[in-house]
Amino acid sequence: MRCKEPLSRAMQVSSLATLIGLLTHYLLHYLYAAPLLTDRIAEWIMARTPSRYAVAILEHLGSWAKPSAVTGSLALLGACLFCTRLISRRMLALGWGASCAWAIAYLVSYSSVPGNLSFWVPALCVAIFSWRQQAPHPVSLERRALLMSGGVLAVAAESYLREGSLARRAGQPLDLFPFEPQLDRSQFAPGLVRKAITPVPEFYGMSKNAVDPTVDLHSWRLLLTLNGKILRQFGYGELLNLPRQVRYVTLRCISNTLKSDLMGTAIWAGIPLSQLIDRRALPSDVIEAAFIGVEGHDDSLRLDYAFSDESLLALGMNGKTLSRTHGFPLRLLAPNYYGCRNVKWIHEIRFVTQPYSGTWQRLGYTREPLIHICSHIDRIRRDGPLVEFGGVSFAGSRGIKAVRVRAGNGPWQPARLEPPFSPYTWTRWAAQLRTVTGTSLEANAQDGVGDWQELVEGGPFPSGVSGPTIVVAEA
Repeated sequence: MRCKEPLSRAMQVSSLATLIGLLTHYLLHYLYAAPLLTDRIAEWIMARTPSRYAVAILEHLGSWAKPSAVTGSLALLGACLFCTRLISRRMLALGWGASCAWAIAYLVSYSSVPGNLSFWVPALCVAIFSWRQQAPHPVSLERRALLMSGGVLAVAAESYLREGSLARRAGQPLDLFPFEPQLDRSQFAPGLVRKAITPVPEFYGMSKNAVDPTVDLHSWRLLLTLNGKILRQFGYGELLNLPRQVRYVTLRCISNTLKSDLMGTAIWAGIPLSQLIDRRALPSDVIEAAFIGVEGHDDSLRLDYAFSDESLLALGMNGKTLSRTHGFPLRLLAPNYYGCRNVKWIHEIRFVTQPYSGTWQRLGYTREPLIHICSHIDRIRRDGPLVEFGGVSFAGSRGIKAVRVRAGNGPWQPARLEPPFSPYTWTRWAAQLRTVTGTSLEANAQDGVGDWQELVEGGPFPSGVSGPTIVVAEA
């Protein structure tokens, strides 16, 4: 009977197997553009990370947040290969390794056969068939640490550098329409509220991708399809030549917690769906329009809403064409819903006769991600016993009818509202209360149909967080 290999040796070999598999896998990606298994695993991890953790990671790590998620794939792949190495019978080990390869590919929806083979074949060969050291022999901790940390750093750095390279190749947005807000809003509650229009560099950007796509306009086409048949297709130049609408719209991310503020308002320019196809030309049994991005993110709208005045296919924001981060060349604006439904990098609009489950519905999120009433206190300024503060409230296309504020458990007092830019934007407000330092301040908004913001927190899954807005007054 053969002696068992020391666990330290098995860990070292499995780490080496992981790195060799990744080397051939990344080589295939750079030579033949095969999709990366590590990216798909990272996207699977990010999509399932609770909002309170995901937002905190993004806030603290910034541009390194997604590369850090990619390193999570090493832990999963390394664990599979470590268990494979522990199985002494080679045929059983091979069966286990093949099962892991299939299970991971199925779990994260990774369908590239060449991509799978390029990682698993060399990795399993090293893990299963390399020489086994049966006699106990200590393995240098420094060597193991160097092997594992080197792999982690290499994968994170590759993801970070690849993102930077694609961002540079994407170029800069070009002028598309005059960027002139209709009214000067600088005089409303100066120093207490955020800018009425969010500059593009400050506008939040979220996606499920480990690395966002860069679209090649030479090959990109917008396809309108029905049952697999192309009804119409448009090049980018054709879309730019169509008459455009310009409107103000606020977007809010479904990943927000009560303490985060992933939200922004811009002036958008785009075209309604009715300019691309006449609804009357569609069969009567079509019930939804699905919007599909080049990287696979998708979602759908009921046909009535897709063709309504609210929905818009945006080509530009704040006077310029869209940036890569915000969905160049084309994105959806559906202001009644959280940002996850506002699909970016659209390449296909698919008319369907059955309810369509998009990316987030497949993860268990609601089919109707309506924006909950929310408020955010931007800044606080104290003058003796008086405290002045201001912020924004938002309820999607339902609008904001009123905002009330209070200190501690005191009576509610009305806040002063600024008229919103449009029915689809946040409402800025300001208030003044008499209170002592350290007292909690709360803002609470009423939407256009008469409902008030919730006073008890509701969890973010499956329809986005809801609840009160509370801060502590500063000195």
